[in-house]
Amino acid sequence: MKFAYPFLLLIILNIPVLSQNTIEGTIQGYPHETLILLEYFGDEHRFADSVRTDGNGWFSFEMDASAEAGMYSLAIGNSPLFNIIYNHENIRLKFDLQAFSMPEFIQSGENLVYFDYLFRSDSYFRKSDLLVDMLLAYPVRDDYWETTRSEFYRLQEEYRKYTNRLLAEYPESFAAHIIKSDRPLEIPDDYEWNDYLQFMRDHFLDETDFSDTLLLNTNVLTGKAIDYLGFYSGENIGKEQQESLFMQAVDTILYKAMDQPKVFDFLMQYLIDGFEMYGFDRVISHIAENYEPASSCVNEERKSELQKRVENLRNMAVGKTAPDIVIPGSDNTEFSLEDIDSELTLVVFWASWCPHCTAMLPELVKIYKDPAYPAFEVLAISLDTSAADYNRALAEYRLPWINYCELEGWDSRAAIDYNIYATPTMFLLDRKRSILARPVSIYDVKKALGK
Repeated sequence: MKFAYPFLLLIILNIPVLSQNTIEGTIQGYPHETLILLEYFGDEHRFADSVRTDGNGWFSFEMDASAEAGMYSLAIGNSPLFNIIYNHENIRLKFDLQAFSMPEFIQSGENLVYFDYLFRSDSYFRKSDLLVDMLLAYPVRDDYWETTRSEFYRLQEEYRKYTNRLLAEYPESFAAHIIKSDRPLEIPDDYEWNDYLQFMRDHFLDETDFSDTLLLNTNVLTGKAIDYLGFYSGENIGKEQQESLFMQAVDTILYKAMDQPKVFDFLMQYLIDGFEMYGFDRVISHIAENYEPASSCVNEERKSELQKRVENLRNMAVGKTAPDIVIPGSDNTEFSLEDIDSELTLVVFWASWCPHCTAMLPELVKIYKDPAYPAFEVLAISLDTSAADYNRALAEYRLPWINYCELEGWDSRAAIDYNIYATPTMFLLDRKRSILARPVSIYDVKKALGK
């Protein structure tokens, strides 16, 4: 790939806007064939134009003055070859169909910047992903771990300086909009690396500019949404539990987008379409029940409710202090979580009508009685509304721990305080009510106790 010197890029990027521009070049190895130009909207490709190449593979698209700036793709049939940025400038390129490499831009300041960013980003991710895996998996924080940590931060600082330089040198470019929101989260130097997953859930979207409507003509917002959902994708868990995790992710994404109606409506529809494709009906119902398409003005009451929900999720993260749960006794006395005489307490929200709960409870009883695991207490809070159903389940499963039910279902005080979306939901606490883990399966319970 060839890149112009910085002063040449500045000259190209400051050429006055013309009424009409061209995207032209040569696709080597593709003579006398149809080449298609596709326009991006989110992750969707829309047909824009098509031309025939000549005997040398040369092509030319005439871009109308009304053509929107954004990300486009050159494609053969339904298969995009590569993405480009069009921002009302002439683009000239060469691409070898057999070489499996990036295109060479002869003219286009935007794409010289953008493809340099793609090239450097690919190198950064290949290295940083390996270093992060090592930092998370290496069992001992010895000299080797510290060396790995130092190398990660050196690499991160180098990459951050590079992207900051691009943003400073080409602030008016379309590429700058992409780079600003697309580049990876910067992990602070004082990060302890004790709960990477929760850190990414809390901060992954911090630098994504959801107010930037130009990003609707790129794949940045959809790519960020998919990556963020990945932090809520669990292994060895049932569909219902997975849906409850995705509901939490949806709330964060839509809250971030709420100030910009166009972005909010787009992401809301994108999430509905995606979850519908994979049959996550409960997540779709959650979106339908809690959100509506944005109007020209932001619904401040709805935004406040969503902000409260997102804050509740963050307040229930690993390392936070869980709310106390006060339980009335039979003799007009009360006791709470702090009165439980155990170094570890597993708070379990369940219900007799929940098949995943009734399948899990016998397995949890085995762990509870197994001396191979550290001693822990269980506070099982039922979300039943029928006393008969609740008592029948207690008798059937013979639960040997502290059981409690307010008979208020989802409106029970503990369920509200703990921001419960689905059953079963579990929290492993220490004696001071610090949240040590949020297991979503029996496997996770064993893993958390093993620590």
